[in-house]
Amino acid sequence: MRLHHRKYGEGEPLIILHGLFGSSDNWHTLARRWGQSFQVFTLDQRNHGSSPHESAMNYAELTQDLHQFIAQERLENVHIVGHSMGGKVGMRFASHNPDMVKSLTVLDIGLDRVEGKHDLILKALSAINPDEFSSRDEIKMELQNLIPSPPIQQFLLKNILRRLDGSLAWKFNRDALLDHYNDLTMNLELEQSFIGSVLFLRGENSDYLEPSLPTEILQYFPLAQIQTVEGAGHWLHADKPDVLSTLVLDFIS
Repeated sequence: MRLHHRKYGEGEPLIILHGLFGSSDNWHTLARRWGQSFQVFTLDQRNHGSSPHESAMNYAELTQDLHQFIAQERLENVHIVGHSMGGKVGMRFASHNPDMVKSLTVLDIGLDRVEGKHDLILKALSAINPDEFSSRDEIKMELQNLIPSPPIQQFLLKNILRRLDGSLAWKFNRDALLDHYNDLTMNLELEQSFIGSVLFLRGENSDYLEPSLPTEILQYFPLAQIQTVEGAGHWLHADKPDVLSTLVLDFIS
């Protein structure tokens, strides 16, 4: 698995891992900012963005993909910033490879199972076959009928691509994501603690994380701290990019 990625800047390596249904495209602005101080890599995880499509997908495989990428780029002492699903990959990687991680920033996700958060997205993915539409505008109209939230509509529209033959398709591997949705939203089981610098950032308007870290997180990340980003929901990087940029830089610097 050779993950598609983008690289920004020079310095200590910082890897950004997007969330479920996302891609490296969602992180371009912040990667450019952080690239002024670090060598930033934004990855498309398997079955997302421009990375290869595979039928297999769980956290063991996502962690192995990250390990292969770090070896491929000959990186050491990496900083990891992971959002949602990417945060779980980061937690698992740090737990299994503590000597390879200098710091870990986890954005709005914990170890618990995620339930009922993507119902509208799953409904839209099941209902819409892009190759049955002739334009993105037609898909946009259909999304408006299925999803009341304009930001989520735009989030999904960014995952529509036009093939060389002119037909439209989902950029991510829809079938694999639907097939393995339960695997990707399950409780994250870890085997050992990471005794290193960890910051959890939660959105004030999100219910993915409580304001205080639960015992099960501190069991595996005993030095972890948590901060709340005021006015932000689950998508911290979209809601409060300036605040997020500063908080992450202050932490990893």
